[in-house]
This record gives sequence, structure tokens and C-alpha cells, in this order.
Amino acid sequence: MATSDQDAVIDRILALWSGDLETLPSEPRLAELTGASRASVREALVRLEERGYVHRTQGTRTTPNRRLPDVGRRIDEQFDHSLSIRAAGYEPRLEVVASGVRVLQAGDPERFDDLPDGTRVFRTVKVWSVDGAPYALAEDLVPLAHQVDLDPRRPVFELAEEGNGIRVAWETLWVDAVSLDAERAGLLSAAAGAPVVEMTYCGYGTGDDVGYWSREVQVSAPSGLRNALIRRVRHERGVSGS
Repeated sequence: MATSDQDAVIDRILALWSGDLETLPSEPRLAELTGASRASVREALVRLEERGYVHRTQGTRTTPNRRLPDVGRRIDEQFDHSLSIRAAGYEPRLEVVASGVRVLQAGDPERFDDLPDGTRVFRTVKVWSVDGAPYALAEDLVPLAHQVDLDPRRPVFELAEEGNGIRVAWETLWVDAVSLDAERAGLLSAAAGAPVVEMTYCGYGTGDDVGYWSREVQVSAPSGLRNALIRRVRHERGVSGS
């Protein structure tokens, strides 16, 4: 089954899911409710378990992760800030502080990527606000494969696909604790030197080609927007000696 078709089955299953459910319906019932084959439902449940939505135990029904609605913004999944802010019940606002084409040079103190010197990139600096209060600032670098007119307000993964033809499949994310520099502090209405979490991530395609590099900082997040990571816990039985 194509990825888009599989994603549609996952979305249909999630539409049936709520935090009040003790268990999900059986695979035959899910197939009936979603209009998908049992094989497609089974594959969707495997992917949902990998993403932390459900827990499956052989011989019992599938249990949903009932804490998910309250965890906030999942950093283990790609997202658009405006959609996340609105989904949390707040009013988002996006301000494009800077945008334009530049050529990366060696020794640039702003460099945070591993792109070759001389690479033409489309650079944007964006600030998202929550109910009028600055919340997150991101600087994105999209390598350009050809001359193209890009709308800086669009999500970075869409800019990458248009700017260099790479449909990003994965992101590698690095998290650091840093002191907020004066420039970014001013844009976020925060104090220079304040401790913040800085996330640097590289989005790349299945062929390892870079679609974008991004660097982001956030000030204290309101309820519903705290960064969260859902990870599976594996229990391994100890082997007793003789």
C-alpha cells in the first residue's frame, strides 16, 4: 500500500480514538469502520505502536495511550507551529523577520549547518506568537537547486520540496541548552542571556540529500505546547545463571 494510503488508514483509526477508550476495536471491526483491509489495519497498528499511540499485547486487545491528548507538542513528529498553536486552543501569529537568498561562506558566525561553502540557500527567520506573545523563533536554510520564487511564510518542508525537489523523509534533531543572544532576545521580547532550549535539526530525503537545516529557540511555553517525546519502553527478561 502506498504511504499516502497507509496514512489515510492511520488517520481514520485516530479519528475513532479518544482518551476515554479502554481498548480499540478488534482488527476486523477496525477494518469495517475504516473501510480498509485487515492487512492495512494491521500495518497501521504497527506504525501507531511505533509512534506511541497504542500498545499491543499478543492475545489481548490493543490499548490506546490515553495520556497523548495532554502531552503537548510532540518533538518526535514534524509539525507546523501555527497548526500546533491553534490545536492547543490559542491564536497563532507568524511574522517573517527576514528572508532572502544568500551564499554560505566559511567562517560565518551564524553558520549552524554542514552544507558546503558556496551553497546558495533561501534563508528565513520567523517568529511565532501565541495570543500575541512571542513563543518560538526559527532560522531555516533551504539549499536551492534552481531559480525559484519562494513564499517565506510556507512551512520549511514545503519550501524544501519546491526549492530543491527533496521530499523530506527524516529529521535529525540536536537539543542544547544555551543563553539567548541579544538579537534573538529582542525578537522574542526576552532578556539577553536568558537560558533557553535550542533545537537544531536537519531534514533530509531517502537518498540522504539535505532538504533544509533549521535552528530554533523557544521561550517558556504555555499549557498544551510544552515539548514532549513519546518513547517505547522495552522490557527484557534477565537470564538467570545455572
